[in-house]
Parts: sequence; C-alpha cells; structure tokens
Amino acid sequence: MPLDKYYLNLAGEYRVASELFKRGLFATITYGNKKGADIYVIGANRKTAVVEVKASNAGRFVTGFYQKYKDEGKEHPDFWVLYWLTKGGADEFFVLTHLEMARAQGERNFPGQSLTWAEHAQGVATGVDNVLAKDLQVHASAWHKIVDWFSS
Repeated sequence: MPLDKYYLNLAGEYRVASELFKRGLFATITYGNKKGADIYVIGANRKTAVVEVKASNAGRFVTGFYQKYKDEGKEHPDFWVLYWLTKGGADEFFVLTHLEMARAQGERNFPGQSLTWAEHAQGVATGVDNVLAKDLQVHASAWHKIVDWFSS
C-alpha cells in the first residue's frame, strides 16, 4: 500500500535532512503549507542554501517548475532533491541545482527542442510539470553538489 502523500512528503524532507547531516551540514526543515522553502542548509562558514524537496513512491515527481518559475529571475531554491521511495523500500535521491532542474524539466516537456525560459513557461502554462526518475540518473546521489557549494 503506497504511503499517504502527506507522510511521504514529510519522510522525504526528513530523509534529505538526514543525508545532509551525514555530510557535515546543518539542515533545518521548515513547517507549514505556506513556507518558502523545505529545508535550509547551513555550512560551517554560515553560508545558507535553500533546498526544495519532492518525494515520490512511483518514480514521477510533480515539480510545477515552469508554472511556479515563469520568470528566470524569480527567487528560487538553490537545489532540488528528489526523493524516491521505491517499491522495494529502497531510497533513491536525485540532487540537482535549480538550473539543472530547469533543463531536466524542459527536456521532459519539449524533448530535443532548444527553447528559451519564457517559451518553456508559456508552453506548459495550463499543465503541471513533472519529471521521471528514469531520466534523472545522471543526478543520482549527487550530494557533492551541495557539499561543494559550501566550499566556494
């Protein structure tokens, strides 16, 4: 029986925070349905990163990316971590920068097409964006992106 969406989303946020703690970063989860970020990550140098977490038990992540970020300059998370609780109960994580998420979502929406940010947003204005785990394998367990960000 699939995990209820509410609990799945919370499990994803806690699992991502746990993975960040294991890598020496302080991660704090924000609560409520009007929050601006899922997790704030703080490095030893007090630099802060914002992480958006999406969870799925089906390998399909609803991002709403171009519906929310219609304008390339809109304030956005630094990183996206997509958490997949597989049918076998294994955890899989896909770690992307915001720009990588934009590219992955654009490729999902318009495969092989080279469109501007505005064209992507306009082309999916009435839908809800999603990406598939099978298309994100290059980003699997790429925690180094977040860890390295704090070294720069």
